[in-house]
Amino acid sequence: MTQPQIVKGPVEPRLWQMAEEVFFLSAATQQFDDAEKRRAFLDRWTGYYRDCEPQRIYLAIPPGGRVAGYLTGCMDSRTAERLYRDIPYYSLFEDQFGAYPAHLHVNVHPQCRGRGIGSRLVSAFVEDCDAAHVAGVHVVTGPGLPNVGFYRDRGFTTAVQRTWRRRELLFLGKSLRRS
Repeated sequence: MTQPQIVKGPVEPRLWQMAEEVFFLSAATQQFDDAEKRRAFLDRWTGYYRDCEPQRIYLAIPPGGRVAGYLTGCMDSRTAERLYRDIPYYSLFEDQFGAYPAHLHVNVHPQCRGRGIGSRLVSAFVEDCDAAHVAGVHVVTGPGLPNVGFYRDRGFTTAVQRTWRRRELLFLGKSLRRS
């Protein structure tokens, strides 16, 4: 299989629409009462990146032009004020943002998983963070989820677990400090 091209944002609206399709195919929540609630869910998880950090949107586009996966990121989580409002548990790991200021979210179309697309997206973002002399990158997930192994295989080794509203969350950090 030919490797997809990684396109960095800002991205064209038609490509962003395809990324939204991947978002919904990957989301844990699949049922919505109406179109307004569906849109609000999308905006909660992707709106900040679309509106405030469009240059930190990365798309994987294989031959044929369909988006196979996307990554949204932020190089300094401490300055992402809107995320503090949109995602209530965002501040739970704020004490880790000094060592790991950048964060990312990555999703790959279910039919395209296992082909290295997520790895290429994460690598592209991490390389940009490293070039910008960012100290580290983090993700927040749930302990025991399949993606924990994915991130650990990519060097996310620092782990901090905390509880938010009786739900366990796992912070995984990757240091980018050069020796």
